[in-house]
Amino acid sequence: MKQNIKYTAEQLEIIANHLKAMPPVEKKKREFSKQEAVKILTKEIAALQKRGYSLNQISEALNGQGLEIATPTLKSYLQRAKPKAKVAKNESNTGTNKTGQNSNENSESLATNETQKATNASFTPKPDTDDI
Repeated sequence: MKQNIKYTAEQLEIIANHLKAMPPVEKKKREFSKQEAVKILTKEIAALQKRGYSLNQISEALNGQGLEIATPTLKSYLQRAKPKAKVAKNESNTGTNKTGQNSNENSESLATNETQKATNASFTPKPDTDDI
């Protein structure tokens, strides 16, 4: 059975002052999850891949350095670490997309298509009935 423990305002004030007085954690002592570690090491991992190393070899090297990670997990974390808007950014830099259309023209046609879909998918409510 759980007891409802109550705290006085004075106790909470003491706790709050203690928490405020705690020093910040040194960056070098901060701990990271495996996923965060892979994200931090992404550039080095990409450089190794450019030099011909496979993800399996990189995974083995990471394991040898104390970062225990399986190859499929490494691959997954690397995919998650990629910037999400990379494709859109590349298209906006060139002004054209894969079909050769200007990106502004493509955006307008996509907006028109979405509007047409919304119009075609209309819903008309019907009056309530007693039938189930």
